[in-house]
Order: sequence, then C-alpha cells, then structure tokens
Amino acid sequence: MTDWVIGQNVPWSVSWTGEQNFNITLSDDFPGHMDVVQAENPGVGTPKFASLHINRHRLGMAKHVCHVCGRPTVKGNRYIFPVQSGGFVTLPDESLRYAGNVPPVHLACAKRAQSLCPHLSHSFSLPVAYPSEESHLMPRTDVVAGMEGFAKTLPAGLKTVFTCYRLFGPRFTRQVQKLREEYGSHAP
Repeated sequence: MTDWVIGQNVPWSVSWTGEQNFNITLSDDFPGHMDVVQAENPGVGTPKFASLHINRHRLGMAKHVCHVCGRPTVKGNRYIFPVQSGGFVTLPDESLRYAGNVPPVHLACAKRAQSLCPHLSHSFSLPVAYPSEESHLMPRTDVVAGMEGFAKTLPAGLKTVFTCYRLFGPRFTRQVQKLREEYGSHAP
C-alpha cells in the first residue's frame, strides 16, 4: 500500500474517493452563476488522479495556487505545462486563444511532477513560465464528463459553472502554438 502525501506524490488539486458529494452555491468568481462545489476531505480514501477536485481546481485557477503543493505561486515562480494541457478556443472575432485548464505550479513542484507523473514523464514536459500578459478566468457551463448524473438533478436553465479555464492573450497563444508544433509528436 502506498502512503499518499499531498504535495509530494499526490497533487493538491486531485480529488479523493472520500470527496464524491456535490452541491451548488452562489459563485464568487462568476456573478449571476452558481458554482458546483465538492465535499472537502483531502486525504480521505484514495486519490483519483484523473479527476481534479472542483473547489481546489477553481481556487488554483482563480488565485494562481499551485496544482501540486497547494501554496500560492508568485510572479517569477509560476509555471504551466501548455504542451500537455489545455487547448485552443476560437473567439467570436475568429481569433484563436490558448485556454489553460490546469492551475500553475512552482518550478520545484513542476520538476517533482515531471519525475512522478506518468502523463508528464511519458511526454515532452517542459514547464513554461507563466506569461506576463493578462489572462482571464472563464467559466465552463457545459456539463463536463462525469457530472452528467449530478447535472440532471439541477433545475433547468440554472447558470451553473462546472469548471473553469484561463484564456490567455495572443502572444502566449503564439508561443504555445510554436511549442506544440515543435514538440507535437510528444504531446498527448
């Protein structure tokens, strides 16, 4: 049996089997919307590595809290893995923007993740410095995979945020496109 230690061999933002109850509450980040919220029992049960905890993920995305250790990141020590995560969104003006869907990490945490995470260790896993250009926290109100059953319990027409992402500017988008072209055969 593995001894799971949050921030060491389990990312802070991972969901645990003891946290599988969901509800809704008024959103602090997206006025006029409701947020899906999840029970908070980190360390209870076993980690669900493929599933981020809804509340911790949102906090990480909104406040730049490290995905691995759960402590705030600061400018100069804030990184993301844009070749392995996120995607591109086409805006109404037809421009393309990179949409990051995983909270940032400290450089030391990025290095730990590179050595321990199967997803990162089997692909090109270059941590990239978080861009200085402005990004925007965006809600996802479509029902995300795994939440279909819970979504059926919600009142029709309720503006519900299931998750969120960061929409980055054109300069960083070009950088991510270049990295993905260069290392695309190693990306997921």
